[in-house]
Amino acid sequence: MIDVLRRSAVGDTAAEYIATIPDEIDSDGEGLWKIVPGGRSFGFEGNDLAEFVRLCVLRLLAVGAVPVRHAEDGDLEWVEQTQYGATKEEISDAIVAEWLETGGGNPEWDWLWFVTRRVLETSRRWQAG
Repeated sequence: MIDVLRRSAVGDTAAEYIATIPDEIDSDGEGLWKIVPGGRSFGFEGNDLAEFVRLCVLRLLAVGAVPVRHAEDGDLEWVEQTQYGATKEEISDAIVAEWLETGGGNPEWDWLWFVTRRVLETSRRWQAG
């Protein structure tokens, strides 16, 4: 188990970070590209970083977030990613495993996000063209 009382350079504890991570899922969303570096800001690496990411994903799922990617076309901005499993634990484990299989580095901005169902079903804010 990771040390959730460990503090980042700005003074937050890991537990506070995890607790507040869903703050933007009903608007802009939360991206994995922010979660991984967030864990590193607490000094987590290796298995501890993987556990931190897993706990963040579990927290997001617990409050109703769904994993999504940006839609390349169509009317909606997001596409739900259903390949990760059925339970919150399966989903979080699969996401962490996929991230680790890619090398465990900082994910690209567009790799994986979390939003609420309301946001998932919202039309694009902009149209390419």
